[in-house]
Amino acid sequence: MFACGADADGDAAHPSSTTGGAGAGGVAGAAGASATGAGAAGAPVEGFATEVVSFTAGEGAGYGADQLPGVVAGPPHGNGSGQGSLDVLSLGAGGEIVLGFGADDLVDGPGPDFIVFENPFWVGGDENIPYKELGEVSVSEDGVSWRAFPCVPASYMTSSCAGWRVVWATPQTPLPYDPAKAGGDPFDLGDLGVARARYVKIRDLSSKGEPPNAGFDLDAVAALHTARAR
Repeated sequence: MFACGADADGDAAHPSSTTGGAGAGGVAGAAGASATGAGAAGAPVEGFATEVVSFTAGEGAGYGADQLPGVVAGPPHGNGSGQGSLDVLSLGAGGEIVLGFGADDLVDGPGPDFIVFENPFWVGGDENIPYKELGEVSVSEDGVSWRAFPCVPASYMTSSCAGWRVVWATPQTPLPYDPAKAGGDPFDLGDLGVARARYVKIRDLSSKGEPPNAGFDLDAVAALHTARAR
């Protein structure tokens, strides 16, 4: 679920959308199900996730599904601290999505290696009261073996969940992103002892929600350190 403004109840009007997912299952079973997101000129936008490898919709999903894959490919559409972006895909309660980066792998470099953008905002303008819907982030090089970043929802801003931080970056923000200025939640492969990853998986951690916008609302994933896939 998401909200358009700083209302702690999270009630908001939103465009209508089609309930459902775009495929199911893990990477290994997703052959032929991937779709490449395109930029304004019709080509994938470098520096971001470009393909939806699989999407398993959870209960209450649907918002943004009719806009796949473009709604989660390319840059984020941040609205800052006062309002969450509506350019998102709602995963639904317990839903998950696997994203790829075209011809590139994520690689471990100095500092964060990628950023996940959800659409939280500060309730009443207070950064200590975020309206948030958290997700667990995992990475894999082969789509079979996954390593998850430790996510403890009760530990505000001290564990590696996605969905804590508001999003400042927009399609006009110059690359490469500075994580401190772009917002979103940064992840360092080195924290897991991982040298490179081909895929990023995000799994919603909620148990229920109202359709069609239940669960984690994915805006984008930015790649900060990449190399050509092996």
